[in-house]
Amino acid sequence: MKEIRVLSPVGMLGYGFPAESFQKGLEKKPHVIAADAGSTDAGPHKLGAGVGIVSKEATKKDLTLMLTAGYEHKIPVIIGSAGGSGAEVHLNWTLKIVKEIAKEKNLHFKMALIHAEVEKAYLKKKLAQGKIKPLGPVPELTAKDIEEATRIVAVMGVHSHIKALEMGAEVIIAGRSNDPAMFAALPIKEGYDPGLALHLGKILECGAMASTPGTTSDCMMGYLREDYFIVEPTNPLRKCIPSTV
Repeated sequence: MKEIRVLSPVGMLGYGFPAESFQKGLEKKPHVIAADAGSTDAGPHKLGAGVGIVSKEATKKDLTLMLTAGYEHKIPVIIGSAGGSGAEVHLNWTLKIVKEIAKEKNLHFKMALIHAEVEKAYLKKKLAQGKIKPLGPVPELTAKDIEEATRIVAVMGVHSHIKALEMGAEVIIAGRSNDPAMFAALPIKEGYDPGLALHLGKILECGAMASTPGTTSDCMMGYLREDYFIVEPTNPLRKCIPSTV
């Protein structure tokens, strides 16, 4: 494959995007449609409380457009950090919405559900074995920290998404994922440079934010080639310039 085209409809699932921009993106014949549904901007509250960041209605509106297009055009759809924080409760919340849409629109697809919540007993065992180390200048994790946490998620990279694609998944709903994973998974699976794929993914995960006027509520196309990539907003009212990218 000389080029992989990745369509990012929105900077965060549920923020909304123009249907016209999305249609223009589909006309570019993307190989994958992907979106990040998570954020840590609100801190740990949403994870602990088990609630979403955006409403069900907003999430369903975005997912309906994406799932319908994926089904009609045979394009895989990948959602990461489902429900905002990607724990089991958020994953199941998103799954329920997906099933509602599939029933209402008569959609049939093979779906992968990727879990990210980690059992406390597993973490305590790894801690006792000295296999948990802090990332950067943060305090060492303690057994007390683990016990007092309401729920804990691990952040997955591209590997689980790639495995799901290899198993034939047409829709992937994943728990807590690092931001570019959903966009980089298919390119890396197809043999493209991981660094370039992840760099492209990091730009695409914010929707049209890397354009001017920038926004997370619009679509961006990514074109990945052997040793470079191009990003392009699908809305003709926006454009990418060096300072925005």
